Amino acid sequence: MTVASFLIVLLGSALTAALLQLWNWARSAAKLERIAEDVARGRHPRSFVIFGPRSLFRVASRLEELLASREKLAEQVEQQSGNFHGVLRNMMEGVAIIDRDHRVALANEALVRQFGLGGEPSGRTVLESLRNAEIDRLIGEAFTRQETLSAEITLRSLPRSEADLFLIVNAVPMRGESGAPSQVLLVLHDITEHKRNEERQKEFLASVSHELRTPLSIFRGYVETLLHASRTLAPEEVNRILKILQRHSLRLSKLVNDLLTLSALEPDRMHLERAPVSLPHFLRRIEADLRQAFPEKPLDLLVELPANLPKIDADPFRLEQVLYNLVENAIQYSAPGSPIRIRADAEKEMVSIRVVDQGVGIPAADLPYVFDRFYRVDKTRSREAGGTGLGLSIVKRIVDLHQGRVELQSEPGRGTTVTVTLPAWQAAPRERSSSAAGTDRAAQDEDTPQAPTPPPADRHLPRAA
Repeated sequence: MTVASFLIVLLGSALTAALLQLWNWARSAAKLERIAEDVARGRHPRSFVIFGPRSLFRVASRLEELLASREKLAEQVEQQSGNFHGVLRNMMEGVAIIDRDHRVALANEALVRQFGLGGEPSGRTVLESLRNAEIDRLIGEAFTRQETLSAEITLRSLPRSEADLFLIVNAVPMRGESGAPSQVLLVLHDITEHKRNEERQKEFLASVSHELRTPLSIFRGYVETLLHASRTLAPEEVNRILKILQRHSLRLSKLVNDLLTLSALEPDRMHLERAPVSLPHFLRRIEADLRQAFPEKPLDLLVELPANLPKIDADPFRLEQVLYNLVENAIQYSAPGSPIRIRADAEKEMVSIRVVDQGVGIPAADLPYVFDRFYRVDKTRSREAGGTGLGLSIVKRIVDLHQGRVELQSEPGRGTTVTVTLPAWQAAPRERSSSAAGTDRAAQDEDTPQAPTPPPADRHLPRAA
């Protein structure tokens, strides 16, 4: 082979190798372009392996790392978004994000409930969805002043709501990329219960003041009479005035005692000393006490108890207050000698106690309010009988603290039935120390007549000596 031929062959081989290298590079570049396009469109390429120049292989490796980082970031964003929506969904406060056009971009379920909306308000303006000009004005001011603003508003005549709703509304501007507020975060705190508690406290103070004012005025008037005209008054007149003063002093004493009882029954101040309570023993003691408290009224107390009535899981002292109040009410609003029945039944893991009288009864219009403090059906007669209007409130508070329930049925002229349902001792899940239970039983038995046999059904309890 001549030198020329050799050079031609060598040049041809080099050219062929160069063309093959160029073809491989072009094919790898095309594949790299497809990989880059898949990554740009958010698709995952079938493979990042490139057979070709190492520089293109390194670029493909970097694209694979970039895609993995982006997918990880997307998962984190999705998780954070899920957490954010979960927080919004479970928040007690109503929350919404409002854009510069005053359109709702996002709202949680609490806000939908607060305003009684039929569905998601997103995409609609604040006036269209929430229908409240005060909130719309507050949002506008927050955009304009670029600062957090708060206001207290009252929502009246809302759909699906029978009462007014009181809200504290906070409008918080959220800055965008330009630095100016692009959205407003709206947070609505429901303070309705707080407002109602304030109203109850005002009503309670007004009622207490009213209850104290009348007997104190009577006291002052009769005391002034005794001071200035005692020498001219006949002995029988002085005796009459002293009896009036005694009656009103007893009424004041009972009022103060009932107020102290209600205060002691606040959940954060109340500690129940629960023990197994035998109902027949309690009823004997209550009958004896009430005969002494009402000597002017013959007491006809009829007890109807099943043979195997379980003991009650209750605080003995507080249970006494419940039964005293119920039987005392029945006595006060029944004719002398009218029978008062106490019945008890076991219902699964509960024991129901019913106090039934044949007294004057309660009109249907008054039934929803009988457990309210100071509420009286017949105010004049209640005051004459020495009632304070707190007895049934005390009963309900005690029963609620025992996780029980109290119900009242009545009809004017046909009497009243009050049913108290409390847990049976066997159903009590809580653990008690034997010493504590023993102490409670000892305290209970100390004042209880030693008569282990319960009275048979439909028989009068034995009269106290």
